Amino acid sequence: MNQLQKIICVGSAFVGKTSLARRFTLNTFIHSYIPTLGVSWLTKTITFTPEQLNENLTKEMYTEPITQRISCWDTGGQEMFTYLRPKYYVGATSAILVFDITNQNSFDDIDMWVSEISSRCPDIPIVLCGNKFDLKDARSVNLDDAIDFAKFKKFDYVETSALDAYNVDKLFYHATRLGKQFSDNHLKFRKEYII
Repeated sequence: MNQLQKIICVGSAFVGKTSLARRFTLNTFIHSYIPTLGVSWLTKTITFTPEQLNENLTKEMYTEPITQRISCWDTGGQEMFTYLRPKYYVGATSAILVFDITNQNSFDDIDMWVSEISSRCPDIPIVLCGNKFDLKDARSVNLDDAIDFAKFKKFDYVETSALDAYNVDKLFYHATRLGKQFSDNHLKFRKEYII
């Protein structure tokens, strides 16, 4: 069966949401910055093995492969889209909350983004993503602070590089897996997932 999972990618401007979505769905990277005006979406279909579906669960819940159609909704992070953006969150099964590991302000804005997501999708699972790992030598967000914040909020945490494709598939596979588990009411068996 081909089931749809709607993943919303949110976060401040310039953190790499579009680059992550494009790397996952199209396996491309554009070096120039083109701001997202409002929202854009891309799709991809993947098949999970039972082992992949059960990877972050404390008990085996899935015994058959499942094909998932993923709809990645990339939202504009600029303030001018604050009113428009939440309208596109409705129906989301998971969220990827992106910050730039070289930009402390993008990390400091996370609580605002969590409030925005929670106002439209109060219970969906959120994966916190520290992007631009290729620039780790210039990082300004301490890794331990990011992990501690994720644990405090009960989010999973993944560091990525859209440029190098580092952990990008893992991020989207995990967000999709969480969306499936959320839809099936299996998140009560979730265990911590930090990469």
